Parts: sequence; C-alpha cells; structure tokens
Amino acid sequence: MERAALRPLGDDRPLLEVIRRGEFTLNGFRNGDLQRYFFAVAARDLREAHRRSAWVSRKLRMLRAHGLICKVPGTYRYQLSETGQKAIAVILTALHSTIRVLMPEAA
Repeated sequence: MERAALRPLGDDRPLLEVIRRGEFTLNGFRNGDLQRYFFAVAARDLREAHRRSAWVSRKLRMLRAHGLICKVPGTYRYQLSETGQKAIAVILTALHSTIRVLMPEAA
C-alpha cells in the first residue's frame, strides 16, 4: 500500500501543530475535535458535514500510515505515538527556528 506524502513545510504544517496541542495529550483527539480547528463555522448542510469529516479522515489515515498517531482501542480517539511525539517536536522546532539558532546545535 502506497502512503501519501507528509508535507510538513506545506499543507500539513497546521495539522501537525493542532495534533500536538496540550489539550490532546491525555485524552487524545477525534475527527470532530480536529474539524473545529480547521473549519471556523459549522457546516451548512449534511453534504458539507460529510465532506469535512472525510477530509479529516484522510488526514488521520495518512498520519497513521506514517506511524505518527495510533488509535486508542475501543474508542474513536487517536493519540500521538512515541515516534510521532518525537518527530513532530523536531519538525515544528525546526520550522519555528532560524538557521542561526539551529547551526550551533548541529555542531
């Protein structure tokens, strides 16, 4: 099975920032939780609600395929995996830092 590319410098950066929020650390997050961050207003109709749910589901499936999140058994919730916690921390730190700050760390 081929996995979709993760684009932390592009479209997927906001997704990584949202799933790393502190409020999701203990209880995890659900599809609906993520929708609240990406869609400012409620869906106008059922078709729009399904479209939004499908969009978030595709993102969750991609994150699971990359091993960044795992499903909490018996629930509809997801949590960052240990690999996901480390990888997302490194990615976001690098994105929020300047080259001048990162270069001494590399040496």
